[in-house]
Amino acid sequence: MNAINQLLDSLKIEANVYNNGQFCGDWAIDTSGSRQMTFHVVSKGKCFFKFEGEAIELSEGDAVFMPSDTQHCVTNLLNGTPAANQIEALPMTKSLEEESTGLVCGHFTHRHPIFEKLVAQMPKLIVVRHSDHGATRRIIELILEEAQTSGQHTNVLLNRLADCLFYLLVRGSLDTATGVFASFTHPQLSAAMELIHQQRSGQRLSLDDLASAASMSRSAFSSLFKEVVQQTPMDYLTQWRMTQAYRALADEGITTLDAALSCGYESESSFAKAFKRVMGVGPGHVRAGTEEVQV
Repeated sequence: MNAINQLLDSLKIEANVYNNGQFCGDWAIDTSGSRQMTFHVVSKGKCFFKFEGEAIELSEGDAVFMPSDTQHCVTNLLNGTPAANQIEALPMTKSLEEESTGLVCGHFTHRHPIFEKLVAQMPKLIVVRHSDHGATRRIIELILEEAQTSGQHTNVLLNRLADCLFYLLVRGSLDTATGVFASFTHPQLSAAMELIHQQRSGQRLSLDDLASAASMSRSAFSSLFKEVVQQTPMDYLTQWRMTQAYRALADEGITTLDAALSCGYESESSFAKAFKRVMGVGPGHVRAGTEEVQV
């Protein structure tokens, strides 16, 4: 599991809770078009989540998450939908309106192009019920406790609790049949993924090294890796190297040459070409902080 921890850490995901309040009367919230992974947690009452022609009833303690930006709305009406985003939420205080619905709403921000490739492997919608068990449920309970007592639309604690929620949701997607997440728990591929993510700066891994870690032949390993991960082993290895280089360029401001050497490239120009092919932007722009994240 160390490999996925390293991968998620490199993405620098941060939660932003922008609403913690109660809605009265007829209302609807639509955050579609934000181009971000959004979530809604019901902190009081009931409502309906309308998604792809379906209306899902939500009660206090239930939560919905949309890894991709899909058309949706949250409303108090089963039939019909009021004009969206027209009513402002009232504060969550002890004097709650009897018929109101409390919602904690937020999204996850990132500064890494690889994030979108990973999110594409997650379900379109994740629903967590108040009757569920496990770590995700316990974090939601802490979010509810803070939301119902803080009296604020947002605060640092709500954001950090939502950070934890994100990582638990991603880990919960590891049972997918294909994609990077599936490889981390695959009985044959997991050892090769650990080797990729534990490689030292400047270390050069070969296809033979990865196949050996999986105790497979080159051809069998390559075929299985492509089938599960949807990429060739060397393409994924390059992607991970560029992910590390991106972080070093963006956070530490290292030179393009140093980034190239750390990834095992002897030529700065060949590294820059590979980096732009994988990330969609040149290393110089990332280092200068002027890149536009591809979504």
